[in-house]
Amino acid sequence: MTVADSTRALVHPLAAPFRLDGSNGEAFVLIHGFTGNAAHFRPLGAQLANRGYTVNAPLLAGHARDPEAMRHISRADWIENTLDAIREVGDHRRVHLVGLSMGGLLAIVAAGADRVATVTTINAPVVFRDRRVRIAPIAVRLKPLVRWPEEPAPDIDEEVLPFWIHATECPTSAVAELYALSRQAVRSAEHVSVPSLVIQSRTDDTAHPKSGPRLRAALGGDSRLLWLEHSIHNSLFDRERHVIRDAVVELVGR
Repeated sequence: MTVADSTRALVHPLAAPFRLDGSNGEAFVLIHGFTGNAAHFRPLGAQLANRGYTVNAPLLAGHARDPEAMRHISRADWIENTLDAIREVGDHRRVHLVGLSMGGLLAIVAAGADRVATVTTINAPVVFRDRRVRIAPIAVRLKPLVRWPEEPAPDIDEEVLPFWIHATECPTSAVAELYALSRQAVRSAEHVSVPSLVIQSRTDDTAHPKSGPRLRAALGGDSRLLWLEHSIHNSLFDRERHVIRDAVVELVGR
């Protein structure tokens, strides 16, 4: 994170990175998605901590602040943020990576880090529904900022509503970095040797559902695909979030 980035105020206190220390000698690194923040993992993080796991949820560079904070951020910064979070729990016996959307791509790229034992991706975008993502590398100068309508909170339980914190715009250059990261993750997936789980929503309106099978095929080996039938892109907030929790716990227990 740059000095300029670190001095910008967070959009919400719950968006800050967090760590919960456990007692069983194993740790989770929970990596949020593009324009997301650590708040999205607070409910799942608390559930994992209650089971004895240490939980470390970083805030990726440029996120949860005003859009200008992401102006000069690259995917290399996000990869380094992820590796730093893994190193912070490097004294644990095993480290498990769980990434939402772009966080899933980062988990794949970082899967070779020391002590990483499993990788779980949740709606990681290999195929994007929004064509603006694909053309972002050539649209940077023509349209420097990407905006999307303010979305109403989804039909989710009140207990997780306080964590529904998200951005409505970002620099086009950052979108181009996201697209480049998706290509890098597909290449990296071929070298992942730890057990992996690909979770994909059939009704995802951001990552095309084709992303799940393609990512599962790239990972190969000891990996499996789990479909969510009725969840939005950020499925950590939807009705099937308990399915995600149970699948993650089952994977690390293998």
